[in-house]
Amino acid sequence: MKKTDNDDLRWNAFLAGDDQEYESIYKDHVQALYTYGLTLTTDEELVKDCIHDVFVRIYENRKNLGQTDNIRSYLVSALKNSLLMIFRKQNTYLKYQNEVGFEKGWIESETALDQLIDKEEEDKRQLIIDNIWTILTPRQKEIVYQRYVTGLSIEAIAQQENIDYHSVANIIQRAIKKIRKFYALSD
Repeated sequence: MKKTDNDDLRWNAFLAGDDQEYESIYKDHVQALYTYGLTLTTDEELVKDCIHDVFVRIYENRKNLGQTDNIRSYLVSALKNSLLMIFRKQNTYLKYQNEVGFEKGWIESETALDQLIDKEEEDKRQLIIDNIWTILTPRQKEIVYQRYVTGLSIEAIAQQENIDYHSVANIIQRAIKKIRKFYALSD
């Protein structure tokens, strides 16, 4: 989800003490944060704990928080920092999830054969995604995820990662080249 025009208004309402806005921000962003967290570690409980900690911290410190016009970017950055702090404490390194899952709902009227064919096609797509994901570096995975799954702009990613715009663009370009080369070799 990209920045909405009213992110700054929503954030200001939360900072002013609007608990309903806080709840709304949580509901709007928790699933995306969880998905993002799983790109940094496969430990689901750790991701859930860190998301909880992020929301507790922003609630408790809202009088001291700064302005933002992109709530998702702010929360993703806070979650990343929270996870990095834990990794440093545990003296571990970032591990990226090799699986990118997506769910597919079945239509009631589908036959068992239709479901089997769809499942095989989904498995093929999943294998392609898994293979592509394994050829990217951890940095490329993170930037590609932020750009194409989370929907952040290159500018927002650059600001969040504290690197310049051209570095982000180059990382994305190199990742795309790797993916194209992978496809060329697999054909």
